[in-house]
Amino acid sequence: MTTIFQVTTAFIVTLLFGCNNQPSDTTNSRKKDAEISNSKTSELVDTPRSFVKNYGVNDSNRLFVFVGERVSVEQLPPERHSMDNGFKAKYAILKKVYGNFPEDTIEFVAYDHYGTPHFSKFKNVLLYVSADSGIYYHQKYMYNDVYKTKDGRWAGSYAVDDYEHPYNRHTKIKPMKIDFDERVVYLTNDKYPKPYFKTVGDSAIAIYGNYVEELCTLKRTGVLTARGLFEVTAEQEEDMVESWQPKAPKTPPSTDDLKFLAFWRTFVASVKEPGLNNFRNIALDSLMICDRLLSTGDFINKCFGEVIDDEVRKRIIDKTKLEYTSAEVEFTNLFVSNARKEIVKVGNQYRLRQMLVTRSTKNDNPPTVQFDFIETKKGYRLYGIDHSWFKECCK
Repeated sequence: MTTIFQVTTAFIVTLLFGCNNQPSDTTNSRKKDAEISNSKTSELVDTPRSFVKNYGVNDSNRLFVFVGERVSVEQLPPERHSMDNGFKAKYAILKKVYGNFPEDTIEFVAYDHYGTPHFSKFKNVLLYVSADSGIYYHQKYMYNDVYKTKDGRWAGSYAVDDYEHPYNRHTKIKPMKIDFDERVVYLTNDKYPKPYFKTVGDSAIAIYGNYVEELCTLKRTGVLTARGLFEVTAEQEEDMVESWQPKAPKTPPSTDDLKFLAFWRTFVASVKEPGLNNFRNIALDSLMICDRLLSTGDFINKCFGEVIDDEVRKRIIDKTKLEYTSAEVEFTNLFVSNARKEIVKVGNQYRLRQMLVTRSTKNDNPPTVQFDFIETKKGYRLYGIDHSWFKECCK
């Protein structure tokens, strides 16, 4: 379990869910069994629905996973207000792995921000699609390139990103040596760790992997759970929170750190007290809340419970979910407080202490809440609260 530690540099964390684990080409994918059309048109459309087969308005299949063979992938006319490229994909269904679908071929819409969907570069892929009123859509960037094994089954190489997804930290699925019918080779321009791949020259040969049923399970319990298709377990939630914890510090807390941590215990108690009288005493007259300047009274009356919710109050007492920083910053005309004259300055700058609380990511909530404190001659005072996420608050 990670302990509290000091971070001396600011950090920006970006969650990247949904990137596929094998973006490089293989020798098997070089066989062009079907034509991929990249023809473009300048005509804008509002929706691609009219270009793709509708399987019935009552079909809202939450998830269908299958081994498919490429028939065609054609670019759709550009959509208004879309930052992605749209494609109409048609695949023959070789094996149904999860969910139901009555036909042996399927058409669906695929979006890709970077160009032609990478799954189209492979002859056979494990694909993940969902229906909306009869139109099937590809789960963006979700696929595994798969190959026949010598015992006649379908399998793919070691799924790096799926195994590393925080929700799969305690998965019971393990990679195994796969006896592929033909050698599976990737260009070594990405991560192909040993012993799961054998590097030969400029190529990586797949040694370990999983059969498609297990690959599907890893996607379902990982990225697709993060996307809300499946329920998150309490263990997975804790694993996600833990994944945000930085490495333990190499040096012990300083005297100033210990002073700040003692104050933090007082602050934690203040947010739990009825009436919030001690919280009002700790806070400046006005607070920066999610980049907005609010009077402390307005913050308490309007959105205290929104920002410091039950999840935050649960985490702020858990030392393993905290990290703290120290910085010297310059503010311009932000302080409208009676405590202004008491603020400790270092040259022309103010001393700022931050406490970052790692919290739940459920319902697209911010994984980290940042509390900013200004040091004054009478102790620390709360200056502001922010989220390290694209979430608005106190609107």
